[in-house]
Amino acid sequence: MQDKLDMGIENDSAYYFFERAINEEKISAKIQNLNQSLSKLHNKKDSLYPLLLDYKIYYHNRLEEFDSALFFADSLERLATFRKDTNWIALAFYRKAVIHRYLDNQEAVFKNAFESRKHYLQIGDSTKAARRSLEMATAQSRMQDYTGSQESAIEAFRYLNRKKDRQYLSSAHNIIAIAYGNQGFYDDAIKEYKEALRYAQNLEDSLIYQNNIGLVYQDQKKYKKAISVFDKLYRSVSKEDYKSRSRFLDNLAFTKWLKNGNIDVSSELNQALKWRIDQNDDTGKTSSYEHLSYYYKNRNKIKALNYAKKWLETGRKNHNLQAQVEALKYLLGLSPGSTNYTSHYIALSDSLNKMNLRAKNTFAKIRFDEKRKQQQISSLEASAALQAIENQKIKTRNYILMFVAMLTIALAIFIFYYNRQRHKKEKIIEIYNTETRISKKIHDELANDIYNIMSGLEAVVPPKIIDKLESIYSRTRDISRENSKIDTGSGYLKQLVALLSNICPANIRLIISGENNIPWSTINREKKLVIYRVLQELMVNMKKHSKASLVALVFNEENQYLKIHYSDNGIGTAKEAIKNGNGLQNVENRIFSINGTLTFETEKGKGLKILIAIPL
Repeated sequence: MQDKLDMGIENDSAYYFFERAINEEKISAKIQNLNQSLSKLHNKKDSLYPLLLDYKIYYHNRLEEFDSALFFADSLERLATFRKDTNWIALAFYRKAVIHRYLDNQEAVFKNAFESRKHYLQIGDSTKAARRSLEMATAQSRMQDYTGSQESAIEAFRYLNRKKDRQYLSSAHNIIAIAYGNQGFYDDAIKEYKEALRYAQNLEDSLIYQNNIGLVYQDQKKYKKAISVFDKLYRSVSKEDYKSRSRFLDNLAFTKWLKNGNIDVSSELNQALKWRIDQNDDTGKTSSYEHLSYYYKNRNKIKALNYAKKWLETGRKNHNLQAQVEALKYLLGLSPGSTNYTSHYIALSDSLNKMNLRAKNTFAKIRFDEKRKQQQISSLEASAALQAIENQKIKTRNYILMFVAMLTIALAIFIFYYNRQRHKKEKIIEIYNTETRISKKIHDELANDIYNIMSGLEAVVPPKIIDKLESIYSRTRDISRENSKIDTGSGYLKQLVALLSNICPANIRLIISGENNIPWSTINREKKLVIYRVLQELMVNMKKHSKASLVALVFNEENQYLKIHYSDNGIGTAKEAIKNGNGLQNVENRIFSINGTLTFETEKGKGLKILIAIPL
């Protein structure tokens, strides 16, 4: 069975290249095979098509080829919309949200996550709807729309399961805590971080939430508590986890300095920076440069200025406008006469404020538009309901008329079909009766007359004449036997097998198989008569024309059909000759009369194969 499946994949090149793409190690090789699969997939309705687009999105994202990823995400959305496949539509919008997250386009992240959530709600997938709500909340938080972020995170709680979705519950509490912290509600923020810790499913999340608690204590100027948190985290983290160690060491040293500005924490701050440089942690480097610049402000102004410039530079590299604005503001304090910093600060600060305001308005507008759309739908549904009540009587009357018409048509079709089937049966019986009557007449009259003439002339005519008369008599008897009465009762199979054996010459081997497995008692009389005559004609045709040495008849029951496989190793013939020949044409007509089918397979010198299929 597996070999057949493998052959199927090889024959269908689109699936073959898809399988190769899955098994490749390199992403570039995966994409190459996915491209081949797409080029070979001629049927755009194939279920493989959206899957190929989704894989393309994912791997182009991995290679940071975001333009290509967006192109295929748009293609997936259009395809899914055309097919009216809500699940794929929701997934396409989610893929676009992820791409824009990498591009740091938080407004687009929110829009696409919002659309994805809407479609997941339509199909009742509440878990995925909740995840999209969290992505909306994260985008709003990064755009400093903390009120909107809280609303989206709280909305996610409506769809999350307290037992099954602990990871997402943890994330929701973390987002709400960030919003509280940035709005100055520190006690509420700590409470939410502790809830996030309670649901945390892995060590990394747990460390992040504890670190955030320490930062809130730092904002509250509760330096002793903050130091305790950072010190505990620094000592508990693995020595190989330099990214976490650098974060906790940097926060620990900086908090110690905030608590006591006279102590020297330069070695700890520089060690954290070194680890971050080694790990190519650009976000972490921004934080280190910020802390070192503050630390050296009153100790070494040149160093403070140098670190502030690096703070600004890493902010630019990370496309972090907030970090750039804060760095420029700090540089203005260190270099009050710098017009370059002043103009740059004003431009960036204005740009950031406008972007955040636009994002807030956009987020609010998207929600408002959706609510208004739903209200309009509800209003239309209400007016439609009134109209529906008025139309219901008309529809009911029309349904009754349609039902009567359909019933009349169905009855007419049934009568026509019944009469047609009855006519077929009557015709079969009529043919059978005619054949039987002719057989009896040939036997009782013609054959006996020939025999009497032959007996009377035996003494006066030459032996050759007598031999010819005897041949005519034998052929007459054969015709009579061939069209004699058929037992369609319990003796049917026995008579059928005897017929086939008697027709088959002694020098031809006859193989009959499977006949005892057929439920002959359930087959109606008309079909038995046709089967008998058809097989009789096939054997007579074989005897006269095939020059075969082997004949096989295989009976089997399959999918409510009686199937009879005839084959011989004779000289065969051309298919055109079969269509033009009277003998096999009669066979075909008989089979069609009982709604059966007949399939020929022949070629000169390669024998004859026939498949007969009759509904049971």
